Amino acid sequence: MIKQQDPTQNEQIDETASLLAHELGETEKKSKSGIYRIVKILGIDTALELLQQAREAHEQGGMQVLDGTRQRTLGGIWFRLSKARMTSRQRYQLTNSGKKKPRPEQAKVSNETTEPPRRQKTVSPFAWDDRISAINEALIEKGYIRAVKITLIGRPGKIVDRGSCIVTMMEESKTPALPKGLPNPTSAPVKYAVYIASKQWQKVAEAIKDPEDVLIVEGFPKTDAQVSAIAVFTTNVTTKKLQAGKRQEKGR
Repeated sequence: MIKQQDPTQNEQIDETASLLAHELGETEKKSKSGIYRIVKILGIDTALELLQQAREAHEQGGMQVLDGTRQRTLGGIWFRLSKARMTSRQRYQLTNSGKKKPRPEQAKVSNETTEPPRRQKTVSPFAWDDRISAINEALIEKGYIRAVKITLIGRPGKIVDRGSCIVTMMEESKTPALPKGLPNPTSAPVKYAVYIASKQWQKVAEAIKDPEDVLIVEGFPKTDAQVSAIAVFTTNVTTKKLQAGKRQEKGR
């Protein structure tokens, strides 16, 4: 017996997909269809949870496309987070849903004996300790970078005023959920020595006194082996609440 889906559930999926398309600003038919399929695969609650995560990521500096040429739209961030949440089977389901299976008469018939199915190649996980040999091999032919930017979001430490700039230390110890297949790095904390020009600091000095606000620092990173930290030379700095205030003013 074929199990039929609950019509009420289908209506809820339709309504949720329409809501998401509106909130994400997606108007194209292909995008709306993709949203519907993702809601159907991941479920309504997960899809709405990812909407909130996409909004937060968009507000906290955004997310670049793979080639780094531009920032993703809110909808682009949601699609990226949704695919990252899926299992490999769900991603296959997303890619192949809606495709018609060929009819038996359309399939090619071979007079030869059918070959036994091939075994799928087992992919070994890439461990963190394996990185050295991989990097040494990659160094044989290095690529190049046209531009690089790092974004730090968090609370500053002690503010050390050196006249033309201020210096503060920030530390990261929590590793976010990484895409499947990537090695898991060590849990050792990473220190960042942040340099902010005094004129830039004056714009956020008062706002960051609010213990519930956080800095959003964009800058150029450089390893500083002498202090065992990554130096970040700030090109732009704001806070989450200042950023939200500007968006509200633009929306008026």
